[in-house]
Amino acid sequence: MSAAFNARALPWLLGAMLTFATMDAAAKWLGQTYPILAGVWIRYLIPTVILGLYLLAKKGRNFAHAAQPKIQIARGVTLVVSTSCFWVALANLPLVEAAVVSFVCPTIVVLLSSMVLKERPARAHWIALALGFGGVLVALRPGFTHTGIGTIAALASASFYATYIVLTRKVAGEVDAMPLLFHANAVGALLLTAASPMFFQMPHGMEIVLLLGIGLLGLLGHWCMIRAYSLATATALAPFMYVQLAFSAFYGWFIFNRLPDGFTLLGVALILMGGFVALQHERGKSNAVAASATPE
Repeated sequence: MSAAFNARALPWLLGAMLTFATMDAAAKWLGQTYPILAGVWIRYLIPTVILGLYLLAKKGRNFAHAAQPKIQIARGVTLVVSTSCFWVALANLPLVEAAVVSFVCPTIVVLLSSMVLKERPARAHWIALALGFGGVLVALRPGFTHTGIGTIAALASASFYATYIVLTRKVAGEVDAMPLLFHANAVGALLLTAASPMFFQMPHGMEIVLLLGIGLLGLLGHWCMIRAYSLATATALAPFMYVQLAFSAFYGWFIFNRLPDGFTLLGVALILMGGFVALQHERGKSNAVAASATPE
């Protein structure tokens, strides 16, 4: 797969961002009554079982064979640690503030991609990331009273998730999306299953609905993410990840009755402006490539 930007990757990425924002809102609601690690365990167990049965029926007993197994294990570990840290952040911060802090992730993705994947960010990427990161800082300003374990957990979540994205990009063109998705979930499920006797609690009522929904949303979101990163570079797509913050702001208002204040709205505007800059750059580059390929 070519490393060049492919416009078909964008709908997949935006679908993933919407799905993840919905899952985060459900996780915050669930965390009010249900243990965090138990929720994270079931969140990974559900897609592992669904994907495992599907791949077993389609590929037979060798469905779990993976190219570059060390990277697959690292992907699973970084993903489950990122999720656990973010759920801790959700338990200690309002939804929008938790999302804002975690959105240093695109900046970390670009930095890691340049070092690990040897991808060279264009000037427009740095401008978009600067706008996005500036938007994060502006939106976070009134939330500095929330510093502490929630902010630290959100920063840790962003760092581990950025590592997961870069590792996914490294193998996304070599393996089908479904096996990639299975391994990312299965590693986390296995790790937490071993420790589950220490934290498991039987869910009841709405907790069951939320757990099932979170598991299915996680499966859908990461499938969309893998499809996106199989079509475009991590550097090209990183600025568009900020759109998830707008979705989180909506859920913060719609579900938790917390309206974004002026700083948050200004921050979101800067973030979306960064995505627009990146989109215009990629469109211009695609048009230039198409023009050069057109016979005179």
